Amino acid sequence: MKMKSQKDKKDVSLIRNILNKFKYTFQGLAYCFNNESSFVLEALCGCIIIIMGICFDIEFLEWVISFGSLVLISVIELINTAIEATVDMVTQEYNEYAKIAKDCGSAATGLMSLIAVIANLYIFVPYFMELFIKLFR
Repeated sequence: MKMKSQKDKKDVSLIRNILNKFKYTFQGLAYCFNNESSFVLEALCGCIIIIMGICFDIEFLEWVISFGSLVLISVIELINTAIEATVDMVTQEYNEYAKIAKDCGSAATGLMSLIAVIANLYIFVPYFMELFIKLFR
C-alpha cells in the first residue's frame, strides 16, 4: 500500500475546501429562497425576463444589462439578509443603530430594484411596442 505524499494531501484538502465553499453558497441561497419572499420574487422576475429575452431575441448588450441588474439585486438581497441576521444576533431589543443598519440594507435592495426596473423597461418597452404595432396593423 502506497502512502500519500504531502502534495496529494494538499490536493485533497484543496478540493475539499472548494467543495465546502460551494456547499456554503448553496446553503445561503437555499436559506434566502426559503425565508426571504423578496428573493423568491426576484428569482421569478428573473425567469420572466429570461423568457422575454429569448422570445424577443434581445441583443447581447441588452442581455448583459438585464441579467446583470438581476444578479446585482440578488447579491444585494443576500448581503441585506446577512446584515439583518447579524443585527438580530447582536440584539433583539430595539436599537437605533440596528434600525439604521437594517433600513440601509433594505434601501440598497430597493434602490437596485428600481434601477433594474428602469433598465428592463428601457430594454423591453420598444420590443413590446413593436409587437403591438405588428398585431394591430
